[in-house]
Amino acid sequence: MAQGGARARSGPAFDPNSERSERMGRSLLPLDAKGYRYKPRAFPLSRYIIWDSYKDEDGFHKEKDKDSTEAWNEREQQLWRELWKLPQAIAWHMPEYAYLFNTVALYCRQFVICESPDAKAADRSTLQRYADTIGLTPQGLRLNGWQIVDQQTKPKSSAKDSKIIQFPSARDRFTDI
Repeated sequence: MAQGGARARSGPAFDPNSERSERMGRSLLPLDAKGYRYKPRAFPLSRYIIWDSYKDEDGFHKEKDKDSTEAWNEREQQLWRELWKLPQAIAWHMPEYAYLFNTVALYCRQFVICESPDAKAADRSTLQRYADTIGLTPQGLRLNGWQIVDQQTKPKSSAKDSKIIQFPSARDRFTDI
């Protein structure tokens, strides 16, 4: 079977349940479905400034639109706080995924750009790529090797479960011969 190429999405998808993955020590990083429970770090990008340009008899002029700029930056901050409540934020906080910190901030900025009526198809395409990179989509979770799991304790087995007879696996029976 073909092994695929050098790109992230080429070749057969990683199967965490396969024997080969088990031999290689590959498994999915479990992320608690309840999400990240700590205060996020400060938003790392500089404040976004919206300029208002106009033309009069002296020519073109540009000045800062204070209300729009404030609303834009408020929305970025709100989205930043919401993202840091997701299960993926657990991974973003880990040292091995620290490189994603600024990408999460860029996702916030791109999200606000896409909310504006002036957003282009390229802006929405970029937003999708950021979402994949930081693990906000099912494909992004798979590419990063993450899995959202419910960490609640499972109920004890019922009487019905105790009636199930466990058989040894075919692999165990084959090796005993």
